[in-house]
Amino acid sequence: MKKLKIAIASFAVVGLMSSCQYQIMQVTNNPIGTKTGSATAKPFQKDANYTYKKAAENGGISKIGSATFTTTSYVFWGTIKTEVTGE
Repeated sequence: MKKLKIAIASFAVVGLMSSCQYQIMQVTNNPIGTKTGSATAKPFQKDANYTYKKAAENGGISKIGSATFTTTSYVFWGTIKTEVTGE
């Protein structure tokens, strides 16, 4: 029974320490467009390139209309993701 209480408390602590940030920005006056591109960085990644430029290159976008920046954190593990839309 004691181990069960410790396990439940551990899951509760991990859940309380987890977070997510989500931000949408209209970065230019360009139209939103139909193309999308994304760039993601994970922990311990050697070349973590999650810039708007890299996301636009991955989606074949020359004019960025909007951008979404998402940060997810789970105690010691997290990801950063940039998504762009445009023409």
